Amino acid sequence: MSWRESRLGKVWASVSNYGLREGLQDALARWGRNRLRIPQNVLGDYGWVLNEDRPATLQAPGAGPLKINWLVQNIGGATGSGGLFNIFRAIRHLEHWGHQHRVYMAGEVVGRSAVSAAQANKLARQYFFPIKAQIEEFTGEIADSDALVATSWSTAYTARTVGNTARKFYFVQDLEHLFYPEGSLCEFAKQTYRWGFHGITAGKWIAETLHREFGMECSAFGFSYDRETYSRNGSRRLSDGKKRVLFYARPRSERRGFELGILALSLVARKMPDTEFVLVGFPPRSMQLPFTAVIPGILAASELAALYRSCNIALVLSHTNLSLLPLELMACGCAVVSNSGPNVEWLLTDRVVQLARPTPEALADAVVTLLGNEQLRAEKAAAGLAFAESTDWISEIKRIESVFYRGLNIPPLVKYNA
Repeated sequence: MSWRESRLGKVWASVSNYGLREGLQDALARWGRNRLRIPQNVLGDYGWVLNEDRPATLQAPGAGPLKINWLVQNIGGATGSGGLFNIFRAIRHLEHWGHQHRVYMAGEVVGRSAVSAAQANKLARQYFFPIKAQIEEFTGEIADSDALVATSWSTAYTARTVGNTARKFYFVQDLEHLFYPEGSLCEFAKQTYRWGFHGITAGKWIAETLHREFGMECSAFGFSYDRETYSRNGSRRLSDGKKRVLFYARPRSERRGFELGILALSLVARKMPDTEFVLVGFPPRSMQLPFTAVIPGILAASELAALYRSCNIALVLSHTNLSLLPLELMACGCAVVSNSGPNVEWLLTDRVVQLARPTPEALADAVVTLLGNEQLRAEKAAAGLAFAESTDWISEIKRIESVFYRGLNIPPLVKYNA
């Protein structure tokens, strides 16, 4: 057996690739998958799938502000989560309009540190938004509510057991069953779409898919961006005048197409060797890349905005639902290249971004075309900027509010606080 194939060699490879802490976690996870092929305690680990279904039993209010309970996964170690940003952003605005909220942590996420309720309250206000709502640990008891909102497939199982609410809703930001190969977890996630919760979905693609495949009643909201952070204000180019391509690289997220993007950029590097590449979305680590790249690591939002402004083009791939990143890049005046498909084109069109088939060759051609055509790149950047600026979060969160009223079959509030 070679050193590379040995147990210690594999641990060293993980540490070299991911850093000490993440590398040891990766090595331990791989050891567990190989050594513990048979789950040790299925009932202990997944017995909550069998929990009793309790239908909503409370009467909906006649009108006025609502009492809304949210179920989220434990937020420890998730301070960069776009999904939690959207949840806490919605809560903050809905609070301004008079609605009362409670947030319950219901379950942990593999690879995410569990935190206490006190820590979670501090993290939410430090890294997300200064909400008034208190975050509590779900212990089986929950305050009465007009609306109970699951925010992931695992919290949907918790929502299923709660009866003291008037209506159950499901805040769906991606098709989570696609995160897994066909098997138990995939089926557990699919089952949650059949329970009659009213879906509040991030975009039309999810709403249409869930209605078509599972008969789920859904209402969609759209995307926008943080105008205080992302804009064209600031330096636009590097002093050396190099052409720079940014890639949203998430090696551990299959849906972000890391391998596809790297192969596409390897072709770009071959055709245009003077191009500089920047990979964002993961901590710096030793990697064998087919081109030279800058990997700045995890940056603050203001640092990301400055980086976006310095790039000519950004390659952003999405194989399930879109992230907020394309709008944030466009708001900074950066031209965007993305893969085509209904999961992308519910929001992005070929007028505002450069769309290409999800193959290395097609994506590379799209990047090279924009790099080599200053006028086309400027047109895409201008169209993208105008499109981003036409969106706003207030309108989208009003859509979310209207879903609650429609789901409860009561008239909406007509006045909003600024």
